[in-house]
Amino acid sequence: MPRHITAALGFRAHTGWAAVVAVAKDCEILDRRRIAYEPSTTRFVYHNAADMPPDKAAASIELAGAETGKAAELEIHSLIAALAQKKIVVRTACVPAGNSKLPEMLADILAAHSRIHAAEGVFYREALVAACRSLGIRVKRAPERDLRTLAANALGSTVEDVQKRFQSMAKYLGPPWGEDQKLATLAACFALG
Repeated sequence: MPRHITAALGFRAHTGWAAVVAVAKDCEILDRRRIAYEPSTTRFVYHNAADMPPDKAAASIELAGAETGKAAELEIHSLIAALAQKKIVVRTACVPAGNSKLPEMLADILAAHSRIHAAEGVFYREALVAACRSLGIRVKRAPERDLRTLAANALGSTVEDVQKRFQSMAKYLGPPWGEDQKLATLAACFALG
C-alpha cells in the first residue's frame, strides 16, 4: 500500500481571495496558489451593507456569507483533490486571526468605517475556517503577528533560522514568494506542528 504524506494548509486572507500554501513535515512546500472566493454581488460585503436599510443589510451579508463559504469550499476542495492525486492528505490548517474585536451588533459595525474594514477581514477569514471545517480539516487559529514565533516553535527552531530558511527558499521556489506566501507558509508550519 502506498504511503501517504500528511500536509497542512496555511492561509493569508484578503478581500475576496487568499494565498494558500500546503506544507509537509519540516516545512516542505508542496503547493502554493491564489484562491478566489468572493460573492457574486460585491466583494466589499460590509461596505455594500452600510448603504442599505438594517434589515436588508443583514440579509445581504448572510447571502454573501453563504456564497463566499461555498466558493471557498470549492477552491479548497480543488487543492485537496490535486494533493490527493500525489498521495498527500490534508488534515489540518491555520487561518490566522485578525487583531480587531468587533461589536456584536451589526448597526455598531456599520456605524464606523474602521469597523467596516475590520468586518470585511473577519468575513473572509471566517469563510475559510468554515470551508475547511466542512471538508473535515481541523483548523487552528493564531494572531498573524505571532506566526513567526509559533512556526519556529513548531519546527523546533528560532525565528532567525526560519527567516534565513525563507530567504534561501526564495532562490529555488521562484515567484510568487512575497509576504502573502511567507505568512501562509508560517501558518501551515504552525498548523502541522
